Amino acid sequence: MFDLLSAPRRELLKLVYELIEENQTLKIRLAELQEKLKIKDEGGGKPSVPPFVKSSVKKKRKRVRAKRQTGYSRKLDEPTSHEFHSYEACPDCGGNLGKPSVCYKRQVIDIPKADFTVTQHTVFKRWCFNCRKRVSPKLKLNDAVIGGHRFGLGIFTAIAALRERLRLPINVIRVYFKTFHNLKLSEGEIVGILHRVSNLTKPAYDETLNSIKLSRFICADETGFRENGANGYLWNFASQNKQIILYRKSRGSKVVAEILGEEGRDYQGVIVSDFYSAYNEFLGFHQRCWAHYLRDIDKLKKEFPRHPPLNNWAKKVKTVYHQAKSWVGPDANLPLGLQAQERIKEEAYFKEKLLEICEPYLTKQAPMSTLCGRAVKFLPELFTFVRFPGIPSTNNLAERTLRHLVVQRKIFGGTRSPRGSETKAILGSLFGTWNLQNLNPLREMRLLLARAPCQEV
Repeated sequence: MFDLLSAPRRELLKLVYELIEENQTLKIRLAELQEKLKIKDEGGGKPSVPPFVKSSVKKKRKRVRAKRQTGYSRKLDEPTSHEFHSYEACPDCGGNLGKPSVCYKRQVIDIPKADFTVTQHTVFKRWCFNCRKRVSPKLKLNDAVIGGHRFGLGIFTAIAALRERLRLPINVIRVYFKTFHNLKLSEGEIVGILHRVSNLTKPAYDETLNSIKLSRFICADETGFRENGANGYLWNFASQNKQIILYRKSRGSKVVAEILGEEGRDYQGVIVSDFYSAYNEFLGFHQRCWAHYLRDIDKLKKEFPRHPPLNNWAKKVKTVYHQAKSWVGPDANLPLGLQAQERIKEEAYFKEKLLEICEPYLTKQAPMSTLCGRAVKFLPELFTFVRFPGIPSTNNLAERTLRHLVVQRKIFGGTRSPRGSETKAILGSLFGTWNLQNLNPLREMRLLLARAPCQEV
């Protein structure tokens, strides 16, 4: 390429003609490409886009996050100790410094190294010259230790919480104390402590069993559990703030009668359960679980995905249930007697609607005939939650409070003896009750052990 400023006129003219010729060639090429690509559609629509051009995508506007009224950062905790930092003299020149003022504060949260402590209590006896005998004080250590045991309440409480709340196997509890507290415990000592705790807290368990019968409703459920390799069952009875667990080898109605009395004579509230026949022993007010029923409907729909009558029936049943759930209740200004009559009337209305939906399929060979038969059979027990305010329509509470024990069963299988099963039932009931009441289980267990009579095992 030559220099345009110093090039002769002849060379410049030659360059101009070459550029003009090249420009004409490019214009012709451009026209050919436009014809091939058909820039405009025949209908005069938008110009088509060449395949090598990326499609225009509208960028989504970044959503502006609303400003929070209050901050959600971790709030400063109450200090347990203070350390102050200040220069005594100027670090640059060594001069005197004036009155100090706070520059900034910083908190460091940590846990102390927790080795176990051993407190030796030495009791002296002394001679009384007046009584002519030796006297010695009697130790009162109820708030520190149980009876003549050498382990304190802190270890008892920690072992019970680790076993029941954290679902740790016995060997893992042993490793925990050795690793974090440098305390050597054998598995036999840990099992013995758990049995001792259950014996001391048995009165609280019996008290919970009696008080749960005063609840407005009880949600009941059961699950399999093994004792020394043999099959058994854990029964769970839970109210809003109490839980009772029993281990029984039977899954029959006699367990329901044991808790609620023959035909439910010992309980005046509402029992909420699934459709298992053992709960038919209870002849009082009963609410069957709608979650189980709707779950079976969904399962049936998966078995028959293309069945319009089934889909239509399922939709109607769910509509009736959601209407019953959304009913706000009678006017609060009405007298209590009229409110009760209004609830009974509304319960009968929903029963009638469900019966109209299910009755046509009782005599037909249809996929939903079995579920329709179940609805008609348990019709008096499906809308009890409408009749009595505050009654749940499902036994979800029982399943949630039982889930903890199901996870434990998967971790260490079961118990090895009847005494172990009883310990599991007592501790599971107490810790489950404290969890429903939003109480600190460590604090409650320590208080319970400190108040318990020191009975030798």
